[in-house]
Amino acid sequence: MYYELYLRSFADGNGDGIGDLKGATKKLDYLAELGVDGIWLLPITSSPAYHGYTVTDYYNINPTYGDIKDLKTFLDEAHKRKIKILLDIPLNHTSPNHIWFQRALAGEKPYVDWYLWLRNEKWLNARRPWDGQPVWSKLGGKWVYTLFGPGSPDLNYESHSLWEEIKRVLAFWLAIGFDGFRFDAAKHIFDFSMEKGYCEYQHDRNISFWKEMIDYCKKINPHSIFIGEVWDSKEIVDMYSSVFGMGFNFSLSYVIKESVSELSPWRLVEGVKNTMSNYFDENRNYDFGIFLTNHDMSRLVTYMNGNKEKALLALSTLVSLPGVPFLYYGEELGMEGEYREFYNEEQLEPFQWFEAGYGPLQAEWKACGKNLPYKGISLEYQQNVDNSYYQRVKKLFEFRKQNSWIENAMILEMQNSDGLVSIELVGNGKSAMFIHNYTMGEKIVDKNKDPILLNGYLKHGEEFLLGPLSSAVIIHK
Repeated sequence: MYYELYLRSFADGNGDGIGDLKGATKKLDYLAELGVDGIWLLPITSSPAYHGYTVTDYYNINPTYGDIKDLKTFLDEAHKRKIKILLDIPLNHTSPNHIWFQRALAGEKPYVDWYLWLRNEKWLNARRPWDGQPVWSKLGGKWVYTLFGPGSPDLNYESHSLWEEIKRVLAFWLAIGFDGFRFDAAKHIFDFSMEKGYCEYQHDRNISFWKEMIDYCKKINPHSIFIGEVWDSKEIVDMYSSVFGMGFNFSLSYVIKESVSELSPWRLVEGVKNTMSNYFDENRNYDFGIFLTNHDMSRLVTYMNGNKEKALLALSTLVSLPGVPFLYYGEELGMEGEYREFYNEEQLEPFQWFEAGYGPLQAEWKACGKNLPYKGISLEYQQNVDNSYYQRVKKLFEFRKQNSWIENAMILEMQNSDGLVSIELVGNGKSAMFIHNYTMGEKIVDKNKDPILLNGYLKHGEEFLLGPLSSAVIIHK
C-alpha cells in the first residue's frame, strides 16, 4: 500500500506548526505499523504555492519543509523500514517566479525557447478542454500559454534542450535517494497544436517524451518506479500506463464510490469488468494504482454524506481487488473535506494526531472547517476505542499486507447475486473469494464455506449471516 502524503499537513518537526520532513521522519513508525510499503510524497520542491505544483526551483526543497540533509534522513529512515518513496514532480509547467521564466521574459537563450509564446492572434480563441477557460495569459507584458492558469506558464517541449534539462532534474532526485516519481499532468506535455491553434492532446508525442525519460531513469536505477496521472478513457490510460509501468485508475475510484453510495452491486460488477479488464487476463504489461480519493477529490466519508459504514464498505471493496492500493493521508481516521475547484483547502486539513487538535508534532491551521477537536476523529482517541473507524481500516490493510499476492492476482470471476457481490481471485498458487453485502439486510453465505470477517459483522450459526454493508473473505486452501 502507498500512502499519499501532504507534508505541510502531516507532522511538524520544528515547532512552527507546519508539517515538514523532520516531523514525517518521526512518524515513519506509525506508517509502517499501518502497513505502508511506499509513500507518494506530494511536491516538496521550491514553490510559492501551498500545494507545491508551481515550481520555482527544480533542484531545491521548499525551505518550509527543511533542507537536503533532512530529506536524506527521511529517505534513509524510510528505506530502513522498507518503505519506498515516490516524488511527485510537476514537469508540465513552472511558477512565473522561476528563474527560467524570468530569463525567458528577458529573451535569454535557451530559456525563451522553454515556454510557448503567442505567435498568432487567433490562438487567443483557444479554450481549455474541460471547462472552456482561456489558456493564454499576459505575464510581464507578453502572452504565454498557461493551460492551468496564469500562475502556471507551460513548459514548451518543442525545445530539445529542455528535454536534456529535465533529465538532469530527474537524475538529481534519483541520486538523492528517491525510488521513483509520480508524474503530474502526464498527458499535457504536448496539448496545444500550433498548426491548428487550439488545445489538442498529442498522445503519440507525449508517449515518446515519457519513453525517453523513463529509459533514462532506468539506466540510473533499473528498479525505479513510475506512475502517471492521466484522467481519461481507459484506452488512453492504457497507452501511458504501459510506458510508466503503473497508472492511476480514476474510473475505478468512481465506480466503487458510486456503487457503494447508491448500493448498486450490479454497477460495481459491470464497472470493474469495464475498468479493470486487463486483470481478467494473465497477460498484462502494467499495474493499476487503485484508490478512492486523493488531493483533488472530496474525502471518502464526505463523499458518503457522513456514512462511515458505506465508507468502510468502499475500502473493503478496494482491498479485495488486484492492483497497488493508494490511501490518502487521514482517510484511515475518517477525516472529512469537500473538494471545490477554486477552494480545495478543506480536504488538505492537518492530520489529527490529538483529540484537542494540539500537541507535539501536530501541524496546525488557524482553524479547521471539518476536522474539529473533540469529534472523535483523532488518532489519539481512536487508538483506544475498540472497533473504531481507524481500527477497522487498519485491519483491512493488515489483511491486504498479509496477502500481498492479491496485488498481481487475476480476477477469475465476479458476480452479483441479490445484492451479494462475490469476487474470486487467483494468483501465485493461491486463491480467495471476497464477499461484499451491498444491501441493508443480512445475507446468507454458503454454510459449506468458512468465511473470515473483513468488516462489519458475521453471525456464525446453522448458516453464516453477513451483516449489512459488511465484507468477508473465503481463503481457498
